[in-house]
Amino acid sequence: MTLWIVICVVAGMLSGCTVVRETQPKRTATEQLILSHAVIDAARQIEADAVAGKKVQLVLTNLTTVDVEFAQGELRDRLLQLGAELVTNAEAAEITVEARSPGVGIDDSKTTIGVPAIPLPVPGVGILQTPSLPVFKYDRQTGRAGFSLTGIETATGKHVFSIGPVMGSAIHSDMRVIGVPIYRNRKYLEHE
Repeated sequence: MTLWIVICVVAGMLSGCTVVRETQPKRTATEQLILSHAVIDAARQIEADAVAGKKVQLVLTNLTTVDVEFAQGELRDRLLQLGAELVTNAEAAEITVEARSPGVGIDDSKTTIGVPAIPLPVPGVGILQTPSLPVFKYDRQTGRAGFSLTGIETATGKHVFSIGPVMGSAIHSDMRVIGVPIYRNRKYLEHE
């Protein structure tokens, strides 16, 4: 019995954990990259032949998402790639394009097999958390972004085109066995 207690105490003293976060901004670089590349993936799927060679005003008032400035820039870039001449005022525009998003975010899933972290009340100190001891761990973050566009003839208000929602995604996943990484997927880095 005494040997068992000694083994438990030594194992507890030798256990540890790793914290990856090195900087303290509100959001990690990985989170920002996942979302940005989901936006890029969605914007690349937009096809609008009606804007080619036309003066287009892009209206972004209905586009309220995380990283809205980046999303706006990607939509502008895509319209320019499709041959639109972007103008800033409605009087000069032949077509007004209204942009909106059904959502931009990250789905997070974690699977762990092993001993979870256990909160232990310590009198006078508070609650201490034991480290988790995963035998198998799989973490997956899937960034998703969607856009819809409506093209309107500026002079008449008539419908020209509707696009979407077009959906984009980016994946970041890790699989570990006894703390050793055996599989990594960084789909968002493939865009570069």
